[in-house]
Amino acid sequence: MTHISFTSKLAADVALRAVLSQAVGLFVVLVPLSVLLTYFMAEVVGADAPYGAALATAALMGMGCIALLAGLWRGAYPHDRLGLCNVATAIRGAGICVLAGLTLVPNAVLELGWALVALATLTLFLDGLDGWLARRSGLHSRFGARFDVESDVAFSIVLAVLLWQADKVGLWFVAIGLLRPAYLFASIFLPALRIPLPDAYWRKCMAAIQMSIQVALLTPVVLPPFSGIIAATLLSVMILSFAVDIRWQWRQLDLSK
Repeated sequence: MTHISFTSKLAADVALRAVLSQAVGLFVVLVPLSVLLTYFMAEVVGADAPYGAALATAALMGMGCIALLAGLWRGAYPHDRLGLCNVATAIRGAGICVLAGLTLVPNAVLELGWALVALATLTLFLDGLDGWLARRSGLHSRFGARFDVESDVAFSIVLAVLLWQADKVGLWFVAIGLLRPAYLFASIFLPALRIPLPDAYWRKCMAAIQMSIQVALLTPVVLPPFSGIIAATLLSVMILSFAVDIRWQWRQLDLSK
């Protein structure tokens, strides 16, 4: 029994080291590439301080790498290889960091135009690709699911900020990216919100529709006041979707009493 336990622990340690090594190797490639891309895009629009945007991307990438390595180190990932699914999500995270760095570049949305839309579209495409790759490879994990969800939140916030800076929406639209953080914060004080929600395909569809519309709002052909009307409608629908889940959780709490 002791021998089996020792063997299992040794195998787990070997698997952990392998995954950590793969993650570090991936970050060694992604960090400089994302920083260089941010600098190049900021330079193209004639930003006064392209280094500032690049440094912002570098800082965000650094924090993201530390958070992901910490999650892997805690054993949240049960597989012996990182897998293309997590590689795709990491690349997506790098794209989000590039977009976030460009929020420091005045008129980035207007000046970069379709190039910025292309980057946002690629980042959105990777959101669907990572899930497909995870199902295909059998590398499902809580780590991967959390990685994906938090990337969605970051992507939504960054897109909202870019749209606000382009005067396509008001600052109020940033609330669309803060819905989940606000929900998690409220769950600290409200036990009902800690009741696990059942998996629902409609919830995943809503997230995909939300981000797709946000990317569409970035395009040069969508202008005020229509961009504001679309954004307000989208925010209202997303608030309603959260309200549906919260209502279900309150009902479960009442039933359990």
